[in-house]
Amino acid sequence: MSEILLIRHAESDANVAGLWQGRGDSDLSPEGRAQVESLAERLAHFAFDAVVSSPLTRARATAAAAVDAPEVDGDLVEVDLGEWEDRPFAEVAEEHGPALSALYRGHDGPFGSIGEKLSEVASRAWRAIDRVAERIGDNGRAAVVTHGGVIDAIFGTFLPAQTRRPHRMASNTSLTHIVGGPGRWQLARFNDATHLHPLPGPVRHHLATGGAVLSLIRHGRTRANTERRWQGQSCWGLDDDGRLQAKRLAEWYGRLDPLYASPLGRAQATAAALARGEVSLDAGLMEIGVGYWEGLDMSEVRTRWPELSRRIFDDGEDLPRGETGETWRGVTDRVVSTIARLDAPGGSVTGVVTHGGVIRAYVGSLGGGGAATLPRFHTPANTSVTHVALTAEGPILCDYAVAPHLERTLSIP
Repeated sequence: MSEILLIRHAESDANVAGLWQGRGDSDLSPEGRAQVESLAERLAHFAFDAVVSSPLTRARATAAAAVDAPEVDGDLVEVDLGEWEDRPFAEVAEEHGPALSALYRGHDGPFGSIGEKLSEVASRAWRAIDRVAERIGDNGRAAVVTHGGVIDAIFGTFLPAQTRRPHRMASNTSLTHIVGGPGRWQLARFNDATHLHPLPGPVRHHLATGGAVLSLIRHGRTRANTERRWQGQSCWGLDDDGRLQAKRLAEWYGRLDPLYASPLGRAQATAAALARGEVSLDAGLMEIGVGYWEGLDMSEVRTRWPELSRRIFDDGEDLPRGETGETWRGVTDRVVSTIARLDAPGGSVTGVVTHGGVIRAYVGSLGGGGAATLPRFHTPANTSVTHVALTAEGPILCDYAVAPHLERTLSIP
C-alpha cells in the first residue's frame, strides 16, 4: 500500500496576527522557522519517494524540512476564502457568525460568500494525492505539504460532520498519515505534532481551561498481532516487543492517574507500565468479541466461513463476527456508553488502555458511527495514543494514533 504523510505548514505571520489567510502568501513567523527545524529533525530518518507542496510560500518553506526543492501542485493550495481573505478571525465571527457556525456544523457552503466549499477542496486535494500515489506505487512513501483547510477537507472524508465538527484542526507542522491507494485510503494517524510537544495544542488549551481529556491507548504487541490472528476477547499476553513498547511509551508519555483498562491481559500489562496509582478495570473496554473466529487468521476465516465473511468484509453487512460475536454497531454502542460513564476529572488527562477495535469504534462514533466507518480507519499502532477532548457539545477528536516512541525502530506507525 502507498503511504502519504500530509504535513500542515509551519506557523505563518498571518497565523500570529489571527487572520484568515487562505491563498494570501504569508511568510513563516520566527516560531514557524523553529518549527521547521524540529520537523526536519523528526523526518531525518525517513526516506520519501516524492515530496510535493502547495505553491504558497509558507508550505514550500515547510517542505524544506524534507527536501531542498519540492515539487509543486496547485491542487494543494489553501481554501479560497472569498470575502474573508486576510480579515481578522474576530471580525469575521462578529459579522458573519451564522455562516461561520453553519460551516462548523458541517454545512457545505462557500467560504466568504464567494469562496470554495470544503467538498470542492476535498475533490481537488484527493486528485493531487491520487496522482502522487500512482507515481510512487504500492510500496512508496511521499510527503505532501499543504494547509489546515485542505487537511480538514481530507479528514472530513474519514470522519464527516453530522451536526457539529467532530475534530480539531491540524496543528502547524503536524503529521497526518494515510495509507492505501486511490479509492481505498485509510486514516492511520492524525494531527501528530509530538516533535513540538507530547500533547497537541488544543488539548493543552482545553486542560488549561479546566476541561477533561481522554487518552485512548492501544495495548502493546502480542504474538497474535504478529501472526495476524483475531484475538477478540481471548487473553493473549504481550510479547517481548510489546513489553518494550509499553516501557518506551511510559518513558515518552509519563504515568497516568486516573487510569482505566480493559481486563484482558494485554491491556492490563500495558496499563501497569503507565500507572501512577490504581488501575480501574472495566469489562466495557474489552475488544470486540469475534465468537468462533478467536485465534484464527483471516485465511482460515475466509475458508471456513466463506458466506459470512463475504457478507461482512465484501458486502459491508454488519453481522455478528464469528457467528456468536458482536456486530460493529454493538461494540460501538457498548464502548460509547462505557466511556461516557468513566470519571474523567476536569483539568487532567484520563488514561484508557484498550484495544484497536475499541478505539476505531469510538472515534468512528464521533462522525455518526456504524459499519460504514470501519474501513476508513487503519488499526492504530500498538501503544499509540489518541486524545479526545470532552466538551459541553460532546467529544472532540484532537489527534489519532500518535506513537513517536516507536519511530526509531519501526516504520511510520
